[in-house]
Amino acid sequence: MKRERLTRAQRKEQTRERLLDAAERMFVRKGLAATSVDEISDEAGYTRGAFYFNFDSKAEVLIELLQRDGERTYSAIQAIVKQGATPVAMKQRATAYFTDSLGRDSFSLWAEGALLASRNAAYRDSINVLRQQRLDATGECIRSIWATNQARLSHERAEALALGMASVCDGMRLFSMGSGKNMNDEGLHTVAVELLTWLIELGSGDTATRLTD
Repeated sequence: MKRERLTRAQRKEQTRERLLDAAERMFVRKGLAATSVDEISDEAGYTRGAFYFNFDSKAEVLIELLQRDGERTYSAIQAIVKQGATPVAMKQRATAYFTDSLGRDSFSLWAEGALLASRNAAYRDSINVLRQQRLDATGECIRSIWATNQARLSHERAEALALGMASVCDGMRLFSMGSGKNMNDEGLHTVAVELLTWLIELGSGDTATRLTD
């Protein structure tokens, strides 16, 4: 079968994706500051000219990586929310997602983003918008878990719980990186189960605002 030729736009998009994938591997492996444009280009199989044809800087690449990861997060949480079902089923799907998110390398990218935002005002707003979008998606998931128990959770309280959950998860990953050990899947699963069980039980307790017709 004759191989279909890519259009110019398709080739450009393919090059961008390969550069982004290469940059993600390098940023996770070495960090933003320690990674050079040449290293990203070599990893992707291109020249530095190809890099600068598609991106202005490493910081721009990092922001695109954060946006891409944020879109994956939103899609995954939307899938959990839209399927609905019982508290048990919701808990199982949410646990599987948060266990997977604890084990992903994306934490390194978001940590680099936090550092960049704290040090460079030019990128602060765009990175903080992406960070807030992730929190909003997590908050939406928490509100949906509460709704399976016919309980209402305000946007503000959902955001506070999402921030707490994200802080616990990030803290675990940071501790794991600093100790030189990676928490195994069983440990990550245990933490995800305990956090989500607490959230569900909180939603079914006396402090919850019950939904009425």
